[in-house]
Amino acid sequence: MPSWSASGDKLTFAWNNNPLPPDFKREDGLPEGWADKRTIYIVNRDGTGLQQLVEEAGRMAEHPELSPNGEEIIYTQKIKGSRQILKLDISSGVRTQLTRGFGNSGGDWFDPAYALPVSPQPEFLSTTWGQLKKD
Repeated sequence: MPSWSASGDKLTFAWNNNPLPPDFKREDGLPEGWADKRTIYIVNRDGTGLQQLVEEAGRMAEHPELSPNGEEIIYTQKIKGSRQILKLDISSGVRTQLTRGFGNSGGDWFDPAYALPVSPQPEFLSTTWGQLKKD
């Protein structure tokens, strides 16, 4: 679940820094509570500057996405048993919960500089309902 910055100099990812027990068998499933310790990190392209962005005390943080300017991330984290989308300012550490519903599975950013217009453009319409109904 990695996400590169737009400039390609930073990488954010979800990771559990806690080793699995030596007797772990994949077919038995993950140990109780192990997945909840997954958290979010950021690192420089060359592997230096590893920084944990989300505390492990939260529950299962995953699906990080860096903002186009590289100053914020959005990610998914379990809160009260359901996945929520949160935004984190990387420099200040200020965290904002963006959703309050059930079953959120991640988000993404868009750069307004590359947004397409959404107003109707008649030259691109091949058929209008009024014309179709008349025929």
